[in-house]
Amino acid sequence: MSERSDRADIISPSGEMRSRTYVDDDGQAWTVSEQPFSPYDRRQGLSLIFTSDLAVRRVRNYPPTWYELPDRALAALSWNV
Repeated sequence: MSERSDRADIISPSGEMRSRTYVDDDGQAWTVSEQPFSPYDRRQGLSLIFTSDLAVRRVRNYPPTWYELPDRALAALSWNV
């Protein structure tokens, strides 16, 4: 997996940032979206943000085709924090 910087392929055909929802093995629904690093972070790039009713996770290194991963692979990726 590689560091994110300037990525044109994360934009959907409609011009919006990609996001996706999946349900993990415990029945918890997660929404995943690609977001820029915080303005307070000296690094620049994008992170995957995983949000559920119970937690939020940030993953900085992820494959460019993350939105095509099967649900289980995406759930496993969420632990690469």
